[in-house]
Amino acid sequence: MKSKLKLFVCMCFSIMCLFSALTIEAAQVSLDSVIRASQKVAGDWYDASGNKVLSISNGYINGCRIVDGADFVGGYPGAGVFIIQEAQGRKAIHLQWLGNGEHKTLIMNKKDQLTNQLQKEHYESVHGVYLGMNRQAVIDLLGTPSSIEKMYSRETLIYTNLDLKIVTEHNMVTVITLIGKGAHFAKSGLSIDSSMLDYYNFYQFNRIPSELSKDKYQGPFSIGHGEYIFFGGKEVSLTVYNT
Repeated sequence: MKSKLKLFVCMCFSIMCLFSALTIEAAQVSLDSVIRASQKVAGDWYDASGNKVLSISNGYINGCRIVDGADFVGGYPGAGVFIIQEAQGRKAIHLQWLGNGEHKTLIMNKKDQLTNQLQKEHYESVHGVYLGMNRQAVIDLLGTPSSIEKMYSRETLIYTNLDLKIVTEHNMVTVITLIGKGAHFAKSGLSIDSSMLDYYNFYQFNRIPSELSKDKYQGPFSIGHGEYIFFGGKEVSLTVYNT
């Protein structure tokens, strides 16, 4: 039970620190720090329809100079408020960044999901569900969950009949967890009963996980493509988070 709790805490720590910004007073930071934070999300960002919504570079957002900021939390993933100078006045934009590789994602104003790739792809999946998938698409595919746990913008969809838990944030799948023998990864066919050697050989981890510590938290194992696998508590999770 302790190992399961540790896994959950470690995977969620980066996310939970973002929520704290919602309940504290605005923390002002230096302009240099704000601009350095913007460099973490530099580039062009598109919505689900392929429209370019944000262009961030050299201390500017959509051609408007960044003049201030507040409420910055985390490193990567992280979040903060950027204030830009438009012709008609100042405008505040809340940005939250998470994911790596194909799953690098920007959440604007706590609702709009943006990507820096027009054709976003995934590597692994379970029961047809993949990281980055839309929440409604999951329900359309699998049906109504057995239960739903909610915390701020984070939801856990639990499908007991499929031995599966799916975490969504801002309506995007960020964690897929195998909780029983009825679920397995689509590409590898591996499940919670598979050996650490099988996982190591198929996904080519950069280090070998310990079979003796299979039910304990061992940190993230990258499978490439911005996707990671965690072991612990007799569960196996696929996630966009590397901490």
